[in-house]
Amino acid sequence: MAKPKHLVYSKDIDKAGYEEIFKRADKFIREGIPTDLMTGKVVATLFFQPSTRTMTSAQATMLKAGGGWVGVMGEEGLSMEKGESLEDTVRTYSGYADVIVLRHPDEDSAERAAKVSRVPVVNGGSGSKEHAVAAAMMLVNVYHYLKRVEGLKVGIYGTPEINRCCKAMVPIMGHFGIELYIDDFGEFPLPKDVEEQAKKNGLKKLEYGKLDDFIGEVDYLLVTRGLQKGIIPDDKFPKEKEETILKKYKPITTDHMKKLRSDAFLDMLTPLIFEIERDVDPDSRAIYSNKELHMESMLAVMSYLMGVKV
Repeated sequence: MAKPKHLVYSKDIDKAGYEEIFKRADKFIREGIPTDLMTGKVVATLFFQPSTRTMTSAQATMLKAGGGWVGVMGEEGLSMEKGESLEDTVRTYSGYADVIVLRHPDEDSAERAAKVSRVPVVNGGSGSKEHAVAAAMMLVNVYHYLKRVEGLKVGIYGTPEINRCCKAMVPIMGHFGIELYIDDFGEFPLPKDVEEQAKKNGLKKLEYGKLDDFIGEVDYLLVTRGLQKGIIPDDKFPKEKEETILKKYKPITTDHMKKLRSDAFLDMLTPLIFEIERDVDPDSRAIYSNKELHMESMLAVMSYLMGVKV
């Protein structure tokens, strides 16, 4: 039996792989999701942390593409309540499904799952470490709206240090020679290993500064969630750090949108809590308030890992 291809860390897929995912997603967006692409296939959604978009997009996508899904939300009703390990649970589900999408609070959960699974494992959030599939999904947004990824100028505003999607996404930006500008309030920079990997991959520039200094220059502005409730346990996130974020995080307003170029786009690592004022939503450049492309990008990732031809 061939070893399955997993998406545990964003680096598990190379530049050519991401380009293939962009093309697949673009095809699904333009032509619609093929109703027979996943006939006879099943996705198992194993979620042990809250989720709206990641879990539902995997389930709905498989149904629309002609397949089915099985899954859980928490340990209730599973043999995990009896003491069964995550590994044994994943091993069992990998006998029932053709692909697994996993979210679990342990930092190494996706890695552990991939070691025992007979089918591809998609990391939908491994503790606070990485949200690998979200990185691919956000980059699909970039490709769809800007028609390219190569050589773009990208801005990040918020708290990338504690944002697992950013930590997965930035190294992949390196493959495409992106110039990256970050306003982290001088407090929440990317982890050094993430920066180093991005530069090793070919990131053209990485510069920290103030949003007002680069907002008019970027092609794509990505806003992160301010806090990470539901991801980082309260007892592991200092109250002082939370207070600093709440004090320094000034929401994106219509005044900011006046400074953003007319051909640039604003995106958000949802859910949106307080990070963008709601009167920004109607702006056509506010991608996060447009029709979400989660199903098309999730199908692109799953079909790629499963080796399904499109």
